[in-house]
Amino acid sequence: MAITEKDRRDLFNELEDKLGTRPATTVMELLPAHPASSLVTREDMHSFGATLRAEVHGEIAELRADMVAGFATAKVETQRLIAAGIAANVLAVVTALVA
Repeated sequence: MAITEKDRRDLFNELEDKLGTRPATTVMELLPAHPASSLVTREDMHSFGATLRAEVHGEIAELRADMVAGFATAKVETQRLIAAGIAANVLAVVTALVA
């Protein structure tokens, strides 16, 4: 059953007659002006939460994979730089000994 604006006004008038203007206004402000079918339910919120959790878990997994790949690249580059540094030091020592 759809509640019309006239139905809401009639309810307000009845409440106003019984309770007065201020309490009637308070009650009407607490009642949703939207149809019940457009309101969010607990089931909607649980579904939204599950969807959001799945998306976050997917993003975290992707981030982890990116970090693992990045650390692997950094490790290889660090090892290359250390090897190059050792080679340069050996060359410098040999050159100094020969001279």
